[in-house]
Amino acid sequence: MEIIIDGSSFDYRTDYQDDKTLRGSFDALAQQTFGFSFEAWYRSGNWTDRYRPYSLLQNGQVVANISVSPMDLNYMGQELHCVQLGTVMTAPALRNRGLIHFLMAQVLNDWTSKCDGVYLYANQEVLDFYPKFGFAPVREWRHSLALSGDEKRHGVRRIIAGVTEDRLLLLKKYAQSNPFSLLSAEHNPGLLLFHCCFGSMRTCVYYMEEYGVVAIAESQGDSLYCYDIFGTTSATLCQVLTALSGPETRKTVLGFTPKAGSACSVRPLREKDCTLFVLGGKNLFQGKQMRLPALFRT
Repeated sequence: MEIIIDGSSFDYRTDYQDDKTLRGSFDALAQQTFGFSFEAWYRSGNWTDRYRPYSLLQNGQVVANISVSPMDLNYMGQELHCVQLGTVMTAPALRNRGLIHFLMAQVLNDWTSKCDGVYLYANQEVLDFYPKFGFAPVREWRHSLALSGDEKRHGVRRIIAGVTEDRLLLLKKYAQSNPFSLLSAEHNPGLLLFHCCFGSMRTCVYYMEEYGVVAIAESQGDSLYCYDIFGTTSATLCQVLTALSGPETRKTVLGFTPKAGSACSVRPLREKDCTLFVLGGKNLFQGKQMRLPALFRT
């Protein structure tokens, strides 16, 4: 569909990922803007309708985009159908021309009435931009748990999600959800595999056969960052985290909101370039010390 914005002609397109030429142009802009590629993810067959580009093209090239990711969130047994917006980008020569304004209007018109909430993450440079569309910043909370660090890591095997057998194990456990989380992301294996096969988490996936869970975690100094845990287990959260930790570990920082009774300390989450914005009127976080699962950001 041809449209005119600020005196210039653009072609408006959505859901075109199976078009090799347009996908390549989208990927080039993503690499220029964010420094990562979607091509290997597409070729693996995991780019599904859970990631939908809304783009403007000029001379056959993608010059602006907002991607829509339908997300199923399980909150205390209640399934919520939400939408996460991401990969918001504009070619440098066309910034501040109203292209993202047009795309945001299209996205919200298509999705607001079809879901239980719309949210996105923004960097510091655009904190004043999203409130123009009715988004409001929301405080997330970080939960951490002190550990003794007296034991060495045991009963843990690193798995490689790019290997078929390990990938099937990861997906099987993911389908069982996180037994310790108050708020879990479900039915989105494609996004999980994006991070665990092609993204920064590809060396952070561990299978704990004794407890029957897969954990995505990494150590940084005396802290263990546990982004998510999947599977069905009779073990406690503390037991799983202790098995993951090394002798230098003193605390674990969780990438999810634990259920009550986990003896965690809680403080506001402060992350550069990661302010959560929620579309007004549908705020799950109101009055709650929670965070969205860190592993399921787009």
